[in-house]
Amino acid sequence: MRRPFIARLFFAVVIGAGLLLPSVSIAKEQAQEWEIINPAGVVQIKQEQLAPRITTLERKTIVLRWNGKHNGDNFLNRIAELLKERVPSAKVIKLYEVDKSTNKISGNLAESTRIAQVIKGLGADIVIAAQTD
Repeated sequence: MRRPFIARLFFAVVIGAGLLLPSVSIAKEQAQEWEIINPAGVVQIKQEQLAPRITTLERKTIVLRWNGKHNGDNFLNRIAELLKERVPSAKVIKLYEVDKSTNKISGNLAESTRIAQVIKGLGADIVIAAQTD
């Protein structure tokens, strides 16, 4: 019975040495060079002037913009009613009725620019937008 134990021990030592020796001979000390990179990148803050704020809605053009999500038009219709009640001299334009091609999430810069140009063409002093679900 002792013989199988010694054979197993010998086998374990030989196999262990065979696995250990190559790693010892390969693992020589070498100088390493590391380059540290900040994944956040460089942030440059550019100061911009805020758009001038209006002080009254009297005689202003107010454009209501809807992105096509459920019930946003209902919300903006109510806003239009309240504006007509409280600021009768304001011109309220429902963009979603005037230009139905704008009733969507723009999805890209070109489409956002196009929609902004449509709004600009209406002479908006202020835009109220609704994003609802």
